[in-house]
Amino acid sequence: MINFIHRNMALVLAPVMTVLAIAFYNLISLLIRHHHNMLHDLHRVIGAIVLFVAFYGVIRYMQSLPEDDS
Repeated sequence: MINFIHRNMALVLAPVMTVLAIAFYNLISLLIRHHHNMLHDLHRVIGAIVLFVAFYGVIRYMQSLPEDDS
C-alpha cells in the first residue's frame, strides 16, 4: 500500500499544487494592485522559491543515485 501511495503521489500533488499556484497568483495580483511596494518584496520571494526548488532538485537527484557498496 505504501509503494502504491509513493508511486502515485505525483497524481495527487500535481493538481493540488496547480490550484495553490493559481490561488497564490490571484492573491498576489490583488495585493500588488493595491500595494505597489510589495512588488519589490515579491521579487525576493520568487528568488528564494527558485533557489529552494533548485536545491531540492539537486538533493533529490543525489538521493536517487545508486550507493557505492565498496
